[in-house]
Amino acid sequence: MLPLPDPRLLATFTRPALLAFIAAAAALICAQAIGDSEPVIASVFGGVFLSATFLGWTGSLARRDSIRNIATSTATGAALGYIELAGVARSGAQPGLRSQIAKRACVWYRYRIERRVGAGWLTEASAASEDCFLLRDATGECVIDPDGAEIVPRRQRCWREFAARYHEQWIAPDDTLYVLGELTSISAALDSPAELKQDLSALLAEWKRDPVDLLRRFDADHSGALDESEWEQARRAARTEVERDWGARHSLGPLNIVRKPRDGRRYLISAYAPAQLAARFSRWAWLHLALFFGGMILVLVVTTSP
Repeated sequence: MLPLPDPRLLATFTRPALLAFIAAAAALICAQAIGDSEPVIASVFGGVFLSATFLGWTGSLARRDSIRNIATSTATGAALGYIELAGVARSGAQPGLRSQIAKRACVWYRYRIERRVGAGWLTEASAASEDCFLLRDATGECVIDPDGAEIVPRRQRCWREFAARYHEQWIAPDDTLYVLGELTSISAALDSPAELKQDLSALLAEWKRDPVDLLRRFDADHSGALDESEWEQARRAARTEVERDWGARHSLGPLNIVRKPRDGRRYLISAYAPAQLAARFSRWAWLHLALFFGGMILVLVVTTSP
C-alpha cells in the first residue's frame, strides 16, 4: 500500500489565501507566456492555476464543513477529544502579552517586516507568538496552545516607515474566540518518563543557546569548556528545575488544554464567531470555484482557437 501524505502538510498547503496568491501568480506568468508565444510555459502555469484553484475550493469546503459538523462544547464541560469551543480571549499570564512591533495588548500576534529592494519587497523578519492563552465562556476557562494552529485573526494593520513595511496581526483580550482542536489533559503526562525526558532535553537545549551563562554557572575550573563532570552537574540542575516545575503543576491538579490534534485533523483558532468563519470559508470556496471554471473555459478557448 502506498503511504498517504501527512494530512497536516495538506492542511498547510490548502489554505485559501495562500492558494489564491499562488493562482494569481500563476495566472500572470501564464498570460505573459501566451503573449510571448511560449506554449509549454503557458501550459505548465495554466496547470498550476487550475490545481491551486481546485485545491482552494476543496480546502475551503473542508474547513467550512469542519466548523458546521461539530457541536460547540463548553470550556468546563467538554469531553477529551476533538472539540469546538466559542467564547472570548483572555490573557494567560500577567503582565499580558504585547505585540512585537506596535506593542499592542494582545493574547496572540503575528508580524512581518519587509525592506524595499529595487522595485520589490524582501521579508527581513517574521514570527508569531507561541504563548498559551485562555478561552473564557459562560462556564469557565480553557487553556489554548496556539502552536501548529491555522489562525484567522480579525485585527490587522500594515504601514510603511521610510524603506520598511510592517505587517501585524493580533487577537486582543476580550475578542471573540473560536477554537477547533483536540482537548487533552496533561495530568497523565505529568507521570510520564518520556515527557520528563523531553522537557529536560528542551531545557538543556535552551541553556546551550546561551553558552556564556552556561559556562558562568557550571564551569567550575574556569577552563572555558564543560568537562563530563560539569555536564553531569548541569544535567542534575536541569532535572531539578524540571521536577520543581512539574511539582507545581501537580499541586494545581489536572490541566485541560486545547492543542494541535495528534491525528492530523484540522486545528483552527479564529477571532470570528463560528457562523462568520463558516461563511468566510464559503466565500473562499465560491471564489476558487469560479476561478477554476473560468480557467477551464479560457483553456478551451485558447486550445480551440485557430
